[in-house]
Amino acid sequence: MTVAPITDDLSKHHGPTPTLLPLEPGEQYRFVFDASVCVGCHSCEVACAEQNQLPPEVRWRRVGEVEGGSFPNTRRFNISMACNHCLEPACLIGCPTEAYVKLSNGIVDHHAEDCIGCGYCTWNCPYSVPVFWPERNVVTKCDLCKPRLEQGLTSACVDACPTHAIGIEKVDIAAWRADHSQGDGLGLPPASLSLSTTRIVMPPNVPGDLAGASHEQVELEDPHWPLVALTLLTQLAVGTTLATALAQTAGGIASGNAALVAFLAGAMALVASLGHLGRPSHAWKALRNLRRSWLSREVALFGAYTGAAALHAVVSLAVPGLAPWAGFGAGLVGVFGIYASGRLYLVPARPAWDTPLTLVQFFVTATALGPLVAMGVLPDRELGQGIGVVLLTVALGSLVLALLALAANALRLASQPTRESWGSLSLLRHHCRWERRARVGAGVIPVMLLACALTTSGDATRALAGAAFVFAGVGESVGRYRFYVTVVPRSVPGRFASNGRA
Repeated sequence: MTVAPITDDLSKHHGPTPTLLPLEPGEQYRFVFDASVCVGCHSCEVACAEQNQLPPEVRWRRVGEVEGGSFPNTRRFNISMACNHCLEPACLIGCPTEAYVKLSNGIVDHHAEDCIGCGYCTWNCPYSVPVFWPERNVVTKCDLCKPRLEQGLTSACVDACPTHAIGIEKVDIAAWRADHSQGDGLGLPPASLSLSTTRIVMPPNVPGDLAGASHEQVELEDPHWPLVALTLLTQLAVGTTLATALAQTAGGIASGNAALVAFLAGAMALVASLGHLGRPSHAWKALRNLRRSWLSREVALFGAYTGAAALHAVVSLAVPGLAPWAGFGAGLVGVFGIYASGRLYLVPARPAWDTPLTLVQFFVTATALGPLVAMGVLPDRELGQGIGVVLLTVALGSLVLALLALAANALRLASQPTRESWGSLSLLRHHCRWERRARVGAGVIPVMLLACALTTSGDATRALAGAAFVFAGVGESVGRYRFYVTVVPRSVPGRFASNGRA
């Protein structure tokens, strides 16, 4: 097999064998794809899999289809995409372990030995390029066939393409940063999201309504049960800590029961989060990227909160006078933790999450569940001076706000005419219709119970608050499950008879 070296122009692949073109200062290598000559034979996919010894479920290069026009004037094109080796790679920016590095030749390289398999890069990439390799328990991706480039050869996919639809060329970084319009088109996410460097050669007479053949194919995502547990338990714990500190301030008596419950919830959340990692024994590496990654900040802040919550429990038993201060201090750290936790979901690659309403939902869970836990654990003497009424009122208002946030998010998705927003709304309404009813029902019932609790006293109030906690807990759990499974990620177009990921 003859291997074509790297060139600066795709058209040169049709002429004599070119020579390797070295990079000048301010340049990098990139892919170029000519949709006018791609026949969709998938040779590039096969060559990539063979070169990198990939299992069937792991694909670094994918071939999809786009179509448009009106009968009888319809057009269909194929599109082959791998990593775009972006100028501002979202995978690199968000990775908590700094497993990604941007090399001097432009390649966005991934160091598997530093990867903990959290999959956060798979959420961040608007092209869904990084893919989890189950047998290795790490994320992997295209590296432009770096070993071949170092030998002066071109990538395996380029070499295997029978029509020369794929090539590698040099690009002036500053010029591309100023004008990257040639990275758009063919149903792809906007190149501006991460400054994708892949140049797309568009066919002539492309219809204006071009869309992926998989446009209407959406499916439920992974529920990420460890993350459901992590987010719910941390939010419950922080809310409980703050409610306990408030009661200790007003009551003047500090039992350690509620503070201990908050600490245990926080500790259980951290343990549960390990189940989300492909390599949990390397979890400590998640603290490496505090300056850029919200996931690193979440880990650091919730770790600090759990320690502070333990101190609050000890102080509540040993030095009651200092308990409120310890509680509010731990709660403040937890509030920052919830904020970091919410921010890591605000990624353009997942529009259903990319809204301030995500932060609202996370904080509302804390202020709805935490006061109810405190109501059930704190002794009567610490619920005096109207603290019980305050806690019930906060929980009631939070549950009402949670229902309003759900409605607002549904209206937001309905107002955005994109595949991702339409797909998420469709999953919410149809695939998760029973969960939707359960979420609304389990949100309305505790509101009514708490309204009744505010008109009673004594054991009746505690009983109503306990019942409200059970329903609210079920509602928040169902809601968090829906949060994960109904998100539709941005990606490259898929095939007609496939899911939305080519």
